[in-house]
Amino acid sequence: MGVFSKLFDRQFREIFFSQLVSIMGGLIAGTILAASTDKLLLLPGMFILLPGFLELRGNISGSMAARLTSGLFLGVINPKHKRSKVVKGNTLASFILVSIISLVLGLLAFAFSYLAFGIFVPKIILIAVFAGILANILEIPITLFLTFYFFKKGHDPNNIMGPFVTSTGDITSIISLLVVMFLI
Repeated sequence: MGVFSKLFDRQFREIFFSQLVSIMGGLIAGTILAASTDKLLLLPGMFILLPGFLELRGNISGSMAARLTSGLFLGVINPKHKRSKVVKGNTLASFILVSIISLVLGLLAFAFSYLAFGIFVPKIILIAVFAGILANILEIPITLFLTFYFFKKGHDPNNIMGPFVTSTGDITSIISLLVVMFLI
């Protein structure tokens, strides 16, 4: 019994649980994507945009969660005061970064569609930018809430948040792309 309790310690359980959540989130995101493939095919360049767009959310939110966790462990961020200057700065930086990178991804998808296929679809740029902003509006509060929640409950958000924000980011990204695609 002692060997198993050392092998399956608290950190192992945290990481294992977060990986299970990530797998389930990936399945949900994949199911949504598979169900809407025919709609995505209607707009040339979407499959060029999609991989980078899906990676964007997990990378931005994951690094934000890591910075917040470091601040919490170092005492720079008080877990009871979520509206500190550091938290606001990280939130603003995430929004700016997502906006810029979404614009670049949209421009690349537009340019590739035009140069490779001769298809002129400028609205893919707007879709990328607005979907990036919408997904960030959904993802940032999730990242903030879960990082502070797990820290307050005595868990190490460094073990948990990466897989969580990757899976929630995939789901919010796909939903945001579909919503914006239908609105534009």
